[in-house]
Amino acid sequence: MNSLKVLLIGAHGRTGRLIAERLHRQAMPFRAMLRKSAHKSEFAAMGAEILLGDLTNDFSHAFDDITHVIYAAGSADNEGVNEERAIDRDAVMRTADYARRRRVQQLVVVSALSALHPARSSFALRHYSRMKREADEYVAHRGVPFAVLRPGPLSDAPPRGTIALADELTEHTPEVARADVARIAVRCVTLGIRDRLIAFVGGDVPIDTALASLSAVRHATPTSL
Repeated sequence: MNSLKVLLIGAHGRTGRLIAERLHRQAMPFRAMLRKSAHKSEFAAMGAEILLGDLTNDFSHAFDDITHVIYAAGSADNEGVNEERAIDRDAVMRTADYARRRRVQQLVVVSALSALHPARSSFALRHYSRMKREADEYVAHRGVPFAVLRPGPLSDAPPRGTIALADELTEHTPEVARADVARIAVRCVTLGIRDRLIAFVGGDVPIDTALASLSAVRHATPTSL
């Protein structure tokens, strides 16, 4: 493998942008996969290599010379079940296939806490949560070193640098800042966290402390998803 190079899928999303900014600040080479050329200048200014691609078609060419992948794409709230199936499940599965074929060192997927128990989600989120769950299970089975992140409800608040590990989505689940999700995604790369399912919400535990505590927990398996 060449030296570290990250493929960031979903770079122009709200969380994806924050991941891109963090990769840039940490001087980590990355390729930003975008849907529209209109967004190229924003990421070129960060020093990113730009690649245009459509997640509903073959995008295996995006994996050339890539060592790590962060999948931060997601369907928009109002796009419906077809988009949820295409972006939140099918494209994640293809990403895992491409990553395995290219023998990437790690695949980090930004999922959702509601994927823990899709049937307990509100009706509006049930299909979305099921697609996330099915994608997570596929990633865990595919034989690619992975870290699946399942943050609770997201906010655009400033980063706190703290979280709480979680195993349940409740009616009053504390929100977690997207900027903290971005930090965790990049820390998974720098720390080499592999074969982990990391569910978390807003909390008071420093992020690095929370991630370090995972070393005392068994690795995620398909049955523990």
